[in-house]
Amino acid sequence: MPGVKVEAVNIQTGVAQMTQSDSAGFYNFPALAIGHYNISFRKGGFQGYQEKDLMIDVDTALRVDPVLQVGATKQEVTVTGAAVHVDTQTTQMGEVIGGTEMASLPLNGRSYTDLLALQPGVVPFDVAMFGHLTPSNFLNAGVLSMSGQRDVQNGYMVNGANTVEGNAGGALIIPNLDSIAEFRIITSNAGAEYGNYSGGQINVATKSGTNEFHGSVFEFLRNSDLDARNFYSPSRGVFHQNMFGGTFGGPLLRPLRPNKAFFFGDYQRTRQVIGVDTGNILVPSSAERQGNFSDRANLLKGTVVGPYWANTLSTRLGYAVTVGEPYYAPGCTSSANCVFPNAIIPTSAWSSVSPNVIPLIPVPNSGPYFTTSANSESLRDNKWAIRIDGNTRLGMISGYYHHDPWVNTNPYNPSYGGSTVPGFPNQTLGKAQLLTLGITTPISTTFVSQFTASYTRNKNVQGLSAKTGPSLSSMGFAAPDQGGIYQLSTQYQNWPELSFNNFTLGAFNSIIQQYDEVYQLQNDFTKVIETHTLKFGGNYHWDHVNISHPNNGSNGGFGFNGQETGIDFADMLIGAPNYFFQGAPAALALRSYYLGVYAEDSWRVTHNLTFNYG
Repeated sequence: MPGVKVEAVNIQTGVAQMTQSDSAGFYNFPALAIGHYNISFRKGGFQGYQEKDLMIDVDTALRVDPVLQVGATKQEVTVTGAAVHVDTQTTQMGEVIGGTEMASLPLNGRSYTDLLALQPGVVPFDVAMFGHLTPSNFLNAGVLSMSGQRDVQNGYMVNGANTVEGNAGGALIIPNLDSIAEFRIITSNAGAEYGNYSGGQINVATKSGTNEFHGSVFEFLRNSDLDARNFYSPSRGVFHQNMFGGTFGGPLLRPLRPNKAFFFGDYQRTRQVIGVDTGNILVPSSAERQGNFSDRANLLKGTVVGPYWANTLSTRLGYAVTVGEPYYAPGCTSSANCVFPNAIIPTSAWSSVSPNVIPLIPVPNSGPYFTTSANSESLRDNKWAIRIDGNTRLGMISGYYHHDPWVNTNPYNPSYGGSTVPGFPNQTLGKAQLLTLGITTPISTTFVSQFTASYTRNKNVQGLSAKTGPSLSSMGFAAPDQGGIYQLSTQYQNWPELSFNNFTLGAFNSIIQQYDEVYQLQNDFTKVIETHTLKFGGNYHWDHVNISHPNNGSNGGFGFNGQETGIDFADMLIGAPNYFFQGAPAALALRSYYLGVYAEDSWRVTHNLTFNYG
């Protein structure tokens, strides 16, 4: 039926949009914001028709076909609580996850990316070869395989902005869970507008304010009151995790301009303290810390290698040491038969660095082992965002800003160049930011423009020492021109890595800095021509990824495995490492851009057949 006036009113904001059916009786609202709507149909000489509380989700299209009956214009048919509407207009495969699911399911960390695996076709495993950045250093980055595609080929959007980490994939921005209205996962058959990424497409829409003030507060608490201690630990490590915050939104100009401007803000603070258990670490005994290895004399069976080393030991000890001479032999009590009689290494044979290293090594507290859970890993994360929406003459204008700084302190870091014993904590810190501007402009009742501009920035610095280290000379090292270590990055000067067979100590040996920036412009146009809904537009984003290693092993590292004397700690005492390494600062600057244009048509061939192509 032509000439039917159709009005869609957002229940929460009161913002109304109007259109009119064409000569064939078709109508279309090309760009409705997500939310609950009342839709009414009116034409002279016919009873009015209204359908209430229709839910418009992210990237979905609903179809409502009213039947208008002849009658007085004051009569109206109202349908409330109708059956769930199915999207029959698009071919996209996926699922919308709304506030009910997010609030009902227990999530450790309150990250929407933990819910991606609810969708069929998503493999909940991270198989990234070289790793990836972790949002807030403890959240799921969403590096998952979807519909058989590579796990780094998923597209992540927040309010239409590209938020994909440019080097290793995954999501950079994880909004507060209470601020998310819903998000859509498209696993296959995505529309032509979704280029760039061959995996899944995840589009997050945050909440906007309404005509009523509303808010919420929350706190999630975990602790160690009911935890058991590690079997090998003398005490139980602490575990305290507090996640608290709230949301608040409402109208900005309600007394003066109702249904015009709205705001919504959110805040989430995370405080986490987790006791880290070292397990049982075999450390030197009290006697060995004095140079007495009589308890393990049978292992002290190495021989002196090379004339230079033999001459060095001779100078230190004051008696002759020869190449090939055993450091100790069973029953040896004289320097005429071995280098160290009675399996005792005198302090005169020690290197100048060794006396400063010994205090760094913990003493046994559980038989021959050292164990503790007294040192804790901590996380401080402060996440907040603000969104403002305005219904103007240009259309609906939306602005969104997200800010998430965090600091993680770890007492140990054995993964690469870190200590496995107390005394050398390291820090990882970061900050994620997102700024978006969206303008939805109705050029006519059948022609709509949607413009999005965004800027995403992420900072991630790994491996910072949580405390300042001593100078090389105070450690006992000689000057560089006398065979000592040349410090390549003086601002990161600290203890070098000292690796033994059963433990490692020293400051974290590699600082990695990564800064991501994404500049994006996107414009989508929707035009309705009778039974055709045409959509076309373009997307451009420019990615900067700066990765640097300002401390790339510049403090050096020594390894002791007993290759010289037969016992790793004895090798350290006399200064005989089996390897030494040192690296120079390095940097990598990546620049890339993406430009995509598209066109697609949703053709309603008959009342029960829609053909999508593009």
